[in-house]
Amino acid sequence: MRSVLLLLAVLAFGIQHSVLTASADDSKRSLALYLLGHKIGAEQDSIEGSTLTSHFEYLDRATKITLDTTLAFQKDFTPVSFESHGRSYRVFPVNASVAKASGAPDSFTLDGMAPISAQGLLIRYWLAHDKRASITLQPFGESVAVRQVASETLRAIPELPPLREFTIDGATWGRQRIWLNPANDVAAAITSAGVLGFEAIATQYEAVMPVGRLIALSTHARLNEAVSEAMQVPLRQRGRFALTGGRLIDATGAPPIESATVIVRDGRIEAAGSADATPVPRDVPVVDVKGKTILPGLWDMHAHIGFAEWGPVYLASGVTTARDMGGEFDVVTALRDAWRDGKAIGPRLLLAGLVDGPGPGSFGHVTAANPEEGRGVVDRYKQAGFQQMKLYSLLDKPTTQAVIDAAHAAGMTVTGHIPGGLTMREAIEMGMDNVAHLTVRDAPGSDALRDTIAFLKQHRTVIDPTLSWNELLGRSAQTPIASFIPRVEHVAPPLRRMLDNANGGNVTPEQAHDRIARSLQIVKALHDAGIPIVAGTDKGVPGVSLAREIELYVEAGIAPIDAIRAATAVPAKVMGLADDSGTIRPGLRADLIVVDGNPLERIADIEKIAFVCANGRLYEPAPLWRAGGFRP
Repeated sequence: MRSVLLLLAVLAFGIQHSVLTASADDSKRSLALYLLGHKIGAEQDSIEGSTLTSHFEYLDRATKITLDTTLAFQKDFTPVSFESHGRSYRVFPVNASVAKASGAPDSFTLDGMAPISAQGLLIRYWLAHDKRASITLQPFGESVAVRQVASETLRAIPELPPLREFTIDGATWGRQRIWLNPANDVAAAITSAGVLGFEAIATQYEAVMPVGRLIALSTHARLNEAVSEAMQVPLRQRGRFALTGGRLIDATGAPPIESATVIVRDGRIEAAGSADATPVPRDVPVVDVKGKTILPGLWDMHAHIGFAEWGPVYLASGVTTARDMGGEFDVVTALRDAWRDGKAIGPRLLLAGLVDGPGPGSFGHVTAANPEEGRGVVDRYKQAGFQQMKLYSLLDKPTTQAVIDAAHAAGMTVTGHIPGGLTMREAIEMGMDNVAHLTVRDAPGSDALRDTIAFLKQHRTVIDPTLSWNELLGRSAQTPIASFIPRVEHVAPPLRRMLDNANGGNVTPEQAHDRIARSLQIVKALHDAGIPIVAGTDKGVPGVSLAREIELYVEAGIAPIDAIRAATAVPAKVMGLADDSGTIRPGLRADLIVVDGNPLERIADIEKIAFVCANGRLYEPAPLWRAGGFRP
């Protein structure tokens, strides 16, 4: 028996050794690529002499994404030249050309997160140059910081060889984690594509490192770091305190109170009203907000949250509640819990569980091919504390019906995209409660639009139109983002550059204006008919785009107070939380913002956050912006 066990052990070691080291000396390398945990493609790399050649390719919802890169370097990995052309995500092109690198000290050539192999060379450059505090990326002049991490994130997978773990800050928005194997090739990477979770695993390690486990382990490691980072952000007040002297817009529909007091106690609103009728007890700390306006904390009802940096940026921009619309299961549940418990800084997070049909074009890794699988998916999300289900495009009709029925039976509502084989009316008649994006296409003022509106009103359908994302993505290349979102100047440089590269193609400013004007007319007609409109941003700039969403509603002709309510009271009611938050009333959750100015007179004042109170914790925005990698 002992000899048999010894033989099996030898065979197992031989198999493992061959799997893990087969390509160590091979100039060609392959990385499996994943989007939201769903395998979607591969990166093929080779190094001949001192030149890296990479072909990066994947399929995102039936759209083929390719990026071809050549990076020539010296023996110490100092770049000589760099060419990278194509796309790293379907709406974000890459077109970087450095024919002759400067060779300046502490500089490297890279454009975003792809190719992953080039990030591996960045780390090797850092190691070969005394682990400098920062490295400047050419041709953009942005600074990145590489760190070697002493943690044992992947030591929980004993089949792996010893891996060195690194983080990179500044190449993309959000901290990346990259592991190098003993041959200094990339073994795995956790990053983002278009702010969605993106992973890469060397093909020789896929069998022993499932992507779900990689995501879960790296998320745990990142949140441990975020706990320490949260301690560096000062609290202005917590426990019991009062905001005094400000204008109060409570979003209940009541008129503003020009000189008001709001008292917070242990995460709840203790009192709110006119200063005369709301005395502040002698021992309660006071924050004077005279000349400013107190409002409920804002809600982003269409978010795709992928990493810890979203938390402080959301709060800095006044968002105290967000609904994630299809993030990675382990990521969003971990962030929800860490932000809820105060271990890391972020808003309250509500979750809509994404489910798509199967196939290579699926969005995300959670799919259902039939009604039985659909019911199983709903049960998994319900058990994890999700509030909603989010339908996606590849679901067939029987599975869609099963998901809707199971969700309703479990006390969940249903939102999302209209599955490809259905019309909007069919999906709503089957029980779909909310519709993501502005899927109403009827001409403004037409009988068809009036008929659609009557149908939506009859079924009490909720719409989150994501106008700010449509405006940003559909703008003309001739129109700078800063011309309609001034705060984009404060955005983390790699995210800003990515957004600047995205536009509607060869449309003129006039064509782009006409498109958004048509959408504004439709949203105004929906609102006037009593269709609930909730503000959301999709993949715009966290928080910053939400303010723009509110401003667009006012541009559509919606009254400022109703635009504000679309990001406060209305979403709270839609999510069944009107008795907990969304307005400023005694007993409700202490989610508040204080802004300079009066957004009822100038809606853009909604951007001027002076203080944000999240679950009774009062912050000033500047440290929060910095914690998220933005400029105050």
